[in-house]
Amino acid sequence: MGDNMARDSKVGNKDNDLSRLRLAFFPIYDSELSQFIPMCGLVFFTIFAFHLLRSVKDPLITTAPGSSVEVLSFLKIYLVLPSTILSSILYMRLRRSYGLYDAYNLIIGLFISFFFIFAVFIYPNADYLHPSLEQLQSWQNAYPSFKYPLVMVGLWTHCLFYVFSELWGTFALSILFWQIANDTTRSDQAKRFYPLYVMSGNLAMLALYPTLDHIAHNPVNDVQEASGLVVVSGMFLIGIFSYIHKNLLPTLLAENRVTDSKQKKLSFSGSIGVLMRSKYIGCIALLVLSYGIVINLVELIWKSELNKLFPVRSDYLAFNRDYILMTGVATIFMNYISKGVIRKMSWITGAIITPISCGICSLLFFIFVLNKDVLSSFLLTFNVVPQAFSVWFGAYGVLISKGSKYSFFDPTKEMVFIPLDNELRTNGKAAVDGIGGRLGKSAGGLLASTLFMVMGSPPAIEIAPILAVVVFVLTIVWIVAVVSLSKLYNKKLQENIHKELDRGEGTISVSA
Repeated sequence: MGDNMARDSKVGNKDNDLSRLRLAFFPIYDSELSQFIPMCGLVFFTIFAFHLLRSVKDPLITTAPGSSVEVLSFLKIYLVLPSTILSSILYMRLRRSYGLYDAYNLIIGLFISFFFIFAVFIYPNADYLHPSLEQLQSWQNAYPSFKYPLVMVGLWTHCLFYVFSELWGTFALSILFWQIANDTTRSDQAKRFYPLYVMSGNLAMLALYPTLDHIAHNPVNDVQEASGLVVVSGMFLIGIFSYIHKNLLPTLLAENRVTDSKQKKLSFSGSIGVLMRSKYIGCIALLVLSYGIVINLVELIWKSELNKLFPVRSDYLAFNRDYILMTGVATIFMNYISKGVIRKMSWITGAIITPISCGICSLLFFIFVLNKDVLSSFLLTFNVVPQAFSVWFGAYGVLISKGSKYSFFDPTKEMVFIPLDNELRTNGKAAVDGIGGRLGKSAGGLLASTLFMVMGSPPAIEIAPILAVVVFVLTIVWIVAVVSLSKLYNKKLQENIHKELDRGEGTISVSA
């Protein structure tokens, strides 16, 4: 360990030797490339599949006959949330019985199997597996308050695709990739590595443009081709992680982590008890919950406007193609800014940018949508179609919100897991990202779906005033949680420094 501390000190000195240009764009040392490049490959294919599925899953549901965007709220609360909670419980038990390598291969292998079966067997026979449109409409006429939940019954195979697409983001990206990154990255490396991992994801979004362009012009096999590409991405992920596990992981774990062989392994219920009592984990969960609810409520109204403008799936996919490209370009720009902010300034500076940007963009969008009729005549004088303006106004707001999430929120959130002990870090991350992350989105779905049923299944725009108030309150709560977590994070870093000093194993310099 003394050698490790000496190495950390040398790395800190090397930071000063980097040229300004390299420090700004690629602050990675040659000796770190063997670790850094495979991890970039891992996040590239993970995010490529993630955004591909995100682009396909919404229009698959919302443009289907008899469906609409309001169905998504019911999907998230009644199907995605239970599936995520159950999967998170199974994941924690899996990690207690098997190593990361076996857990990773098993989970990615399950995704590969599902999307292969969906593309080859389920989707081509969907018309035979679903009830007829006439039958669905008769159910909806008989039970108008359950108009949207009944769509899930009528399109159950499409909903299954939606659930697995959501689980990919939760497990392949939020839990598995970042668990590997946190296990193999020191705190001094995180400020340099994590923003560049996000950059690799941005490049995946740019690479997705020609793929979505092709899929948008191939409406017959679009979903099958997307599923096939996810299968191929999954195979690449297993291959890359096998290389990391064989050639890099043992050395990195030995260098970066000190494992106490006498540390008691907690049961699942014991782990949950620790998480419930941990204010530190609670603050992280509150950040994730706030983001999930805010972005979900905003996207519900935005996607309802989007569905009106693009009711045909191929047109919807073409919009997603352009939107993801813009998001990738904007996020690359924001990511370069975030590298400097996170590296040079305090943790709280980088972490608080996302709630501020999300809050401002969301509230401005709600103000416009709720006053669209008043502003329509003004827009028409400039030959601007109000519906198109509403969609693109919301698109840029969501783009900024998600860009700040990928560039500032994700890296700073992952950094706060690093100082924790192994047990709390593993179970805490699974609970926060697996349960907490999904609960954030599902809580928004619960609120919206409840309003839909109570109000007799109205269009989404009629519940927008209530959602705007919720978004404002949650933005304030989010900012307060960031301030509280900043204090706890700095305290934890100092405690770890003092522990190392007490052991007489050298000195370490860590900046929050």
